[in-house]
Amino acid sequence: MEKGSLNDTKRSNARPRRTVLHLLTNSVFSGVEEHALSMLTGMSAHGFEPCLAAPGKLIAAMEPGLSAAGVKCLPLQFSSRLDVASGARLLRFIRRENVALVHCHLFTASFFGAGVARMAGVGAVLETCHLPEVWRMGKGLRGSFWVDRQIGRLVDKYIAVSHAAARHLIETKRVPKSKVRVIHNGRDLDRFAPTDTRRRAATRAALGLGDEPACLTLARLDDQKGHRHLIDALAILAPRRPNLVALLAGEGPLEQALRAQCAALGLGDRVRFLGYRSDVPELLEAADLVVLPSLYEGLPLVAIEALAAGRPMVATEVDGTPEVVIHERTGLLAPPANPAALAAAIERLLDDPALASRLASEGRKFVQENFAVRRQIEQTAALYSELIGIGRKGEAA
Repeated sequence: MEKGSLNDTKRSNARPRRTVLHLLTNSVFSGVEEHALSMLTGMSAHGFEPCLAAPGKLIAAMEPGLSAAGVKCLPLQFSSRLDVASGARLLRFIRRENVALVHCHLFTASFFGAGVARMAGVGAVLETCHLPEVWRMGKGLRGSFWVDRQIGRLVDKYIAVSHAAARHLIETKRVPKSKVRVIHNGRDLDRFAPTDTRRRAATRAALGLGDEPACLTLARLDDQKGHRHLIDALAILAPRRPNLVALLAGEGPLEQALRAQCAALGLGDRVRFLGYRSDVPELLEAADLVVLPSLYEGLPLVAIEALAAGRPMVATEVDGTPEVVIHERTGLLAPPANPAALAAAIERLLDDPALASRLASEGRKFVQENFAVRRQIEQTAALYSELIGIGRKGEAA
């Protein structure tokens, strides 16, 4: 993949510079990677040639979509902060593909990729801030974001997926406001549109559900997503809602701890761990409500998906979530890490079907108007054109 003749390089350099390389460093396919996949598969319609450099495991997980879109891929896993060999491979790939813009997802990608991009002569570097890095707060040099600001000198623009993410960049990381552009996450809303009651019944039967109410949480099982607080909330509800079932779809390092918590609280099979699921639209359709108990977020894709599917939504009031789940309008919000408040919000929707229906209807209308992936891609493509057009120093690229 990395070998090419001198003639190939000359022909590559003769092509219009419309190639955009996305750089991802995480091996797990989650919300950030879902976002990037939407960009990779949607940009060719706007005249851009997408490429991807990412760990091989992630490329394999994204393979069906990447192949269909003809995305060129470089399997790349940085093993350390001084992984010179991986940096050299990235440099050669960028030069061979005549990359005009490198799009880094999260700071780690910029840390590894921004300098390499500049060495390769790339005209523009872009970073997407997908969520506030609260885990770094107060942790010495890392928590000061000093390194981020130094790397940021090589970054032309930042995309913030929410206004909350923009505030994090400007107020916490001290990125110049002029370098920040808010482009909200989007989804293919048609994919999550409700169908008919037969599919809902079939999915519920496959999940072992009868007439009992079921709440669904779609999130990887790690601390950020707040599952332990949801389980505590379910324990609070248990005496009054003995038939309520919680479906947890996702994998992660906390699975055993969460299972132990359920056992200790006597929840038994009322909390069902579904593991990784690719049938998200069907799961949403089978649920009676969706709960997102996160401790922090950028702009959660699952909230967009749940509302697009017409599901009533309970979420925690963190970061960009209220930009989708608007309290009393498109869903109910509760404070983070507050099981009692979360339990009250869940019970309120179960007790008031009319309220649940109104919020679901308003939520579906709201995301249709504001969070279509087409809109996200168009705004990102416009930013690509702007950056490639002016180049690094104002010259035409």
